Amino acid sequence: MGYEKNNDYVEVNERLLSFRTKHPEGSLQPRNPDRPYTVEEIGGQIFIVYVAAAYRTPDDPRPGIGVAQESFPGKTPYTRGSEIQNAETSAWGRAMVAALAADTKRGVASAAEVRNRQAEQDALEQLQADVFEAYKESGLNRDRLMALFGQCGGEGKVSDCTDHAVLTALLSAIKSADATGAV
Repeated sequence: MGYEKNNDYVEVNERLLSFRTKHPEGSLQPRNPDRPYTVEEIGGQIFIVYVAAAYRTPDDPRPGIGVAQESFPGKTPYTRGSEIQNAETSAWGRAMVAALAADTKRGVASAAEVRNRQAEQDALEQLQADVFEAYKESGLNRDRLMALFGQCGGEGKVSDCTDHAVLTALLSAIKSADATGAV
């Protein structure tokens, strides 16, 4: 199975850029410089454990702390021989997130995304209003409206429907129905 990149994931190098931008005097250091990593046995396996600290300022009283472990020896040609560096990089990434200086996912909507979502919501609300207005003008009773709604693929209450296709079909059905309920 091949590697698929998750486009929502923010790589550590990008987090580092964000950290440097937000905290130009900040630094990433081992939590304990005298012992930056340890070798631990967990469940019969050997791991390199690295604890990093993300200092936002030189005298940051509460740096972000990140912990990472890497199997030893590394399980792939990419990790074997660089277990400490891999654990360190992972711990840095976690420490920057813990310091609230970087994110692991791209989850904040851009202004364009917010604008587009608002336009979609406005269009939905207008369609719902058009359906309601057409229903009032049609003279159809509630039972006939609900029957048309079901025929158009709707479920539940018409007022709760957010499916554009169903609402558009219902609007068309209401407009083509006469006051006696015939379509």
